[in-house]
Amino acid sequence: MSLPEDIILNILARVPRCHYPTISLVSKHFRSLIASPDIYAIRSLLGCTEHCLYVVLRDRDNNARRLYTLCRKADGKNSRLVLIPCLPAVPKRGSFVAVGSKIYVFGVNIDKNDNNMTSTAYSIDCRSHTVQPLPSMPHAFMYQTIADVIDDKIYVIGNHHNDKKWSVVVVFNTKTQMWEPGMTNLDEPEGVFVDTYYGCVVMDNKIHAREFVYDPNENKWGRNDGMLNSKQWEHACIIDDVIYYYDGEFLAYDSKTRCWKAVEGLEDFLGGIRIKYFSKTVRYGERLFFVFPTQERNGMGVEICCAEISLERRQGGQIFGKVEWFDLDLIYGEFEIVKPLDVMI
Repeated sequence: MSLPEDIILNILARVPRCHYPTISLVSKHFRSLIASPDIYAIRSLLGCTEHCLYVVLRDRDNNARRLYTLCRKADGKNSRLVLIPCLPAVPKRGSFVAVGSKIYVFGVNIDKNDNNMTSTAYSIDCRSHTVQPLPSMPHAFMYQTIADVIDDKIYVIGNHHNDKKWSVVVVFNTKTQMWEPGMTNLDEPEGVFVDTYYGCVVMDNKIHAREFVYDPNENKWGRNDGMLNSKQWEHACIIDDVIYYYDGEFLAYDSKTRCWKAVEGLEDFLGGIRIKYFSKTVRYGERLFFVFPTQERNGMGVEICCAEISLERRQGGQIFGKVEWFDLDLIYGEFEIVKPLDVMI
């Protein structure tokens, strides 16, 4: 304790975050240093940031959507999804994007009494778990939205509340923390429905969702090719231009060969657990993070589980997956997985 505080911070910033709960038990002073935003600023300067999993869960008992974080133990066992109590519930009809150490939240709130709609936009600094309001969305009538990021700009696509065939794209610049000037109203292409439920991915600097693709550079959209839409992919993620999603098995769509393949090497893992619906995938660095619920205990609630999977593309085009880490029962209750997010802290 005789060391200067900046030296202590410099040392602790180099320690993996999984050891922070133990370090916080050393003394009140250490506990305050671990909780300080200064330590995360130093971690960023030193290049010691780590990938951290955050998950939006819906509690079916009260219909509230809250943000949880994965606390992984140093030994990799008995990890937990922990509620962040200081953060408010997120919008029921919201979209979420992680950029660096922040989570951006865009959504709408509907007053059941007078049916009025108000938009909401804010960011969450995951280093301090504080909320920063953002300028209101340029269009207040976006009923449901999906969002993703391209070159530090978040593209929010939503359907009009009164006319689902009228869709809107608005763009938030994370560098300037402002909405880009102008707004794009998009008429629905013939035979295409902009369904925001299944999420979206960014591939080749275009936003792909079920049935449609939006090209920001040309400010237009169209239909995905037939092979991509030959599978009912949903809640997918993309790693090295390959789309991954779970549908009883892991399937991968290679944008270069334009074909679907089953991910090999995960048969024993998937065969040993009973996965229910509403499972989600998220890119976790260069790996895939799989967040899923397992069978209820006597019909009462679910266990939320996670697996970290490394991927290898071999000669011949096969893709092999390997489970690097897996833990059951991270949290138990009447939960539904809304959105997993990879945050750098």
